[in-house]
Amino acid sequence: MKKAPSAPGKSIGLYLWLALIVCCLSLYALRPDLFAPERVQHFFSDNLFIGLTIYFVIATLRGFTLIPLTPFVLAGILVFPPLPLFLVNQAAVYSSTAILYYMTRVMKFDHFFYDRYPAQVKKLILLLNKRELPVITLWGFAPFTPTDMIVCICSVLRISIWKTLLGVSIGEGVICALYIFGGSVSLTALMNFLQP
Repeated sequence: MKKAPSAPGKSIGLYLWLALIVCCLSLYALRPDLFAPERVQHFFSDNLFIGLTIYFVIATLRGFTLIPLTPFVLAGILVFPPLPLFLVNQAAVYSSTAILYYMTRVMKFDHFFYDRYPAQVKKLILLLNKRELPVITLWGFAPFTPTDMIVCICSVLRISIWKTLLGVSIGEGVICALYIFGGSVSLTALMNFLQP
């Protein structure tokens, strides 16, 4: 059976992503001192707007990589104040969801999920046919489920972009608020405990 040819944009995107990873790993190998936690935190506290802008761009573009948002949120807790991080994170959730919703069929993400998770996709479609908004919201809230999957399925099923955005932003908003504000309080308590 012949494989379908891949879209040229998909190949270019993959090569650019791999080049970015190689550059970052090379920089880390050559200059690990640049990535010391104290130095990173100091940089972002001195340049909050720039740091939050970089966070926004990365958190938005990660939707194309299908990497969960959780690692970015947890890293953000270490370097950003909670409220600005939460607001920028929510903006990134909106933009990432909207872009992914409209790009799903172009980038063939729907095939990715159908091929890798056929049973979950079938269950998800059945659930969405019964109650769209509650299912989207709960799926966005669940910490170990890929939110990108629900966005792609909503796009394929032609569920309204507004309903998709609302459900994902509520679900992601609640779980990210728990991570960000709870993590910030826990981190502050831990730092106070460790200081003599």
